[in-house]
Amino acid sequence: MLGTNRRFTAVMAAGSVAGTVLGGLLLGVFSDLVLIPALAVILLISAVKLARHD
Repeated sequence: MLGTNRRFTAVMAAGSVAGTVLGGLLLGVFSDLVLIPALAVILLISAVKLARHD
């Protein structure tokens, strides 16, 4: 299954790595009191968009 969706898999993997690196860098810049709620909002928006997808 992943073999037929190589481009999608590569984009998702690259996004995951980029998000991890960026999140790690932001930990030193922003307080946990700001960063964790912001990430929770991003995840919530993503979940709503996925639930609405037909």
